[in-house]
Amino acid sequence: PDVYPGNCWAFKGSLGYLVVGLSRKIYPTSFAMEHIPKPLSPSGNISSAPRNFSVYGLDDEYQAEGKLLGQYVYDQDGEPLQLFPVIV
Repeated sequence: PDVYPGNCWAFKGSLGYLVVGLSRKIYPTSFAMEHIPKPLSPSGNISSAPRNFSVYGLDDEYQAEGKLLGQYVYDQDGEPLQLFPVIV
């Protein structure tokens, strides 16, 4: 509902998956990921931020293997909002 600490898509553990369904086919050129900055974190760290992640294009959510659009690393010491280009 907002961008305050704790109001996020949290995943339990160190591995998670997210599927986003769109109303029509798109050809993305980049992806953005945003995480709370360290200074605003109640604990003073953002160790829960995603680090290594991959993005796949799927025709539907049941597809076993999609097309790899890129493998990325979120820089926890970088800007809170980071942009990652599609490398295909």
